[in-house]
Amino acid sequence: MVKVVGTVFSSLTHHLQQVYQSPGRTLEAFWDFSRCYFYALAFWSLFSAKFLHLYAHLHSLPPSKLFVWGITFYFQDVVILLLLRVFVQKSHTRSRYRVALDVLVVVPFSLIVSAMASANFSVYVFTGAEIHWRQAKSFTNDTAAIRTLLTGLTGFLIGEGLLSMTAVISARPIHKLTGGILHVLAWPFQWLFPRVRPYVVRPLERLRTRNQSSILPDPEIYERIALQDDYLNDSSDDDESDFLIGAPAGSGTQKQVRITERALPRVLMLLAFCLFVVLRLCRPSDPMYWFLSGTLPMASLFEGGHGDSPIEIGGIPYQYDYLTSASSLHPPPPFSWMPAGSVPGFEDWDKSDPYALHYNAEMAPLHISNLDQPVLEPIRKALADGSVKIKHVVLLKLESARADIFPLRKGSFMFERIADSWDNQVIPEDVLRRIANLTPTAEYLTGTPTGFNSESQEGTGRKSYGGLTAKNAYTTSTYTLKSLTGTLCGVTPLVADFNREWEHHVYQPCLPHVFDMLTQQPSITKETDDFTKWPWHSMWMQSVTEGYDNQDKLTPVLGFKDKKTKEIIESPDAKYPPKGEEVNYYGYADTELEDYFRDAIDDAERDHERLFLTHLTGTTHHPWGLPGNVYEQILGSLKGQNEDLNRYLNAVGFVDNWLATILGILQEKGVANETLVVMAGDHGLSLPNDGGITPYDNPHVGNFQVPIVFAHPHLPPVEITAPVSSNQIVPSIIDLLLESSSLSETTAPVAQDIRSLYEGQSLIRPLIQEKDGRQDWQFTVMNTGGSWLSVRSAAKPQFRLVIPLITDVEWRFSDLNEDPNEDKPISRFSLLDLAETIGKKYDQEVLNWLWDAAYVANWWVAENWHRYRYEPGT
Repeated sequence: MVKVVGTVFSSLTHHLQQVYQSPGRTLEAFWDFSRCYFYALAFWSLFSAKFLHLYAHLHSLPPSKLFVWGITFYFQDVVILLLLRVFVQKSHTRSRYRVALDVLVVVPFSLIVSAMASANFSVYVFTGAEIHWRQAKSFTNDTAAIRTLLTGLTGFLIGEGLLSMTAVISARPIHKLTGGILHVLAWPFQWLFPRVRPYVVRPLERLRTRNQSSILPDPEIYERIALQDDYLNDSSDDDESDFLIGAPAGSGTQKQVRITERALPRVLMLLAFCLFVVLRLCRPSDPMYWFLSGTLPMASLFEGGHGDSPIEIGGIPYQYDYLTSASSLHPPPPFSWMPAGSVPGFEDWDKSDPYALHYNAEMAPLHISNLDQPVLEPIRKALADGSVKIKHVVLLKLESARADIFPLRKGSFMFERIADSWDNQVIPEDVLRRIANLTPTAEYLTGTPTGFNSESQEGTGRKSYGGLTAKNAYTTSTYTLKSLTGTLCGVTPLVADFNREWEHHVYQPCLPHVFDMLTQQPSITKETDDFTKWPWHSMWMQSVTEGYDNQDKLTPVLGFKDKKTKEIIESPDAKYPPKGEEVNYYGYADTELEDYFRDAIDDAERDHERLFLTHLTGTTHHPWGLPGNVYEQILGSLKGQNEDLNRYLNAVGFVDNWLATILGILQEKGVANETLVVMAGDHGLSLPNDGGITPYDNPHVGNFQVPIVFAHPHLPPVEITAPVSSNQIVPSIIDLLLESSSLSETTAPVAQDIRSLYEGQSLIRPLIQEKDGRQDWQFTVMNTGGSWLSVRSAAKPQFRLVIPLITDVEWRFSDLNEDPNEDKPISRFSLLDLAETIGKKYDQEVLNWLWDAAYVANWWVAENWHRYRYEPGT
């Protein structure tokens, strides 16, 4: 043992002395040790990333095209790896400067691509979608976004560990395998060089001899050097046998013959490589092939371009022209009550800008109005006796609220999903009681029977709260901040990545702007007990950060000046410091706002103000943390996705209790009978369907379906089954204020004019799905805004089309009548391929709907940009 330790110590001392005497030798020693490893790391990173890339889009190409061109999708990766192999070859003729250059190229490249591959692996596992690298720059300067990314750190480390371990194990074989391939590819040039050398080298020698005293190296020496550049011959740097060396050709003293030096293997390898190149050269020039071929290092450099509209609809068999040159932008209508100058939300009426245009619903080619329809009969009867009064409006934006859990019903998809996690699909009685009591407030607010009454609430006499419930509602965007703009301003959000609305023209007045305009009208005063003449006060509340993606700049644009956010409630001078710890990477539990809710109502009642309070919940956001980290077991197995789903359902139950607390506060303060409570999900969550923990780049229908509820104790329970969108909330609130006589004589005409501005139909009137050949098209801007657009028609809501805005994603069609949970949507990279596939299953009527949807969406995207005064690329 002493001898071994002495030997190791002596060797270590020797190497340290070498490092001290010549640092350059350290570089060479490091390179000899690690060149195989880093090359293998790059090799597995590129190929694993490409495999994941193709797997994610496996069903997006017709099988015939995938069979013919599939191998060509690896072309870029192969070229990069062959070039990289040149840098890691073993050669005793290299200078230390060349070694340093090789290290500076190979090591950073390998580390970068392995990090990108691991990050993509992590995001795909947790979200079901690949990273769009062009969006990554949006996270670098956003602290809250970085905290979000850190939630995937475990998956990233696992991916990096797997790649590193695989590289360590396979470093030498991979190095020799690719060296052998290069050896074969170099062979034709080595064979050709001696034959063309006399015609190239000797004239150069004579020229050089004529002009200089020195001459070129001896041609024989030159040829030997060239031929010794053998990418396979790396056996000198270790004692292992060559991976591609065959058995000895003769006796033990006879020189071994490598496989790559045998004629047949050489010919077969060259033919295979030539076929590979020929296929790549013959492959059609199609954006979908370019996308599938993209190698990881180049992923962040290219993205789909935008012209007048980014939607590619070439090949539609019909000549559509009814939207040609059509526009919904026209000079704003004159209003006698409009103040002079620029008013927030009403800037288009500023007379100093004679060229200002505004969305004109009457002239919008896709708009269908239902304001000429009577109020729904049950609501009209309730309004007739004057009992429905609306002094305050509370708008609750519910984070990640699925429509089918508001409330959770027995026999629903979510209930069956829970049952599947238990043995024999039998849910124990104690768990059934937990499920029955998970969303009682949602059941109370919507009046929707859950099927659990006989087990949990029989004999309680509990009644419905009252109001409207939309059963088939889609959000305007599956990105929270865009969804807020759609809900609060009655618009469809901007078709651009992330929160860009704040820096562009939100083309309709938002609710705070509307209420501010009403406040500016004559006879508005605090010196009266008639609340219809009180001024309005708008307030924003959330217990999570407003620092994510410029939300702190968005809320003022939406009209909010008074805000209570995480940054305010945790400040040293906060009136009510947080009672608990942060529950997720955005902030605190929603219940931290309870005292602020009470104060807001007290202040409004004391000051004779009408309160418009908007609250964005945050507890139901991933990772669904709860105060005290206490969870009940709802699913039988808590492995994999079931653990996330169990946490999510517990968070849903927590928020349901929080809604009950809010209703209790309204009752406690004596304003419940005069408060309209509007609830809408910002987006759904496809977690129980496909495991997605976020709607990021996930087109599943579960991310689009949200609850929309208008609750008031004196309204009858009304269920709306027609397809609606959350951009209908603003005109519906204004309409209900008008029809309930909750506005003064001077503000009612103002509200009536403003109500007519919006594109969405009022929910308190019969909804019109089709009129004069026009369908009521409903658009959803998908998270994060610039990749996908979802469109459906209220006339045929069973069909749903998800349209790519870039070349990185696919067209996607689903028939919700046949496939309500979208287990088998049809995805293709081109509209024509999609139509071909649909045509084999459906009749011409469905194809006609597909062409209509694509044509309308193509026009609408360009129109959306015009409305926001947005220039793509800015």
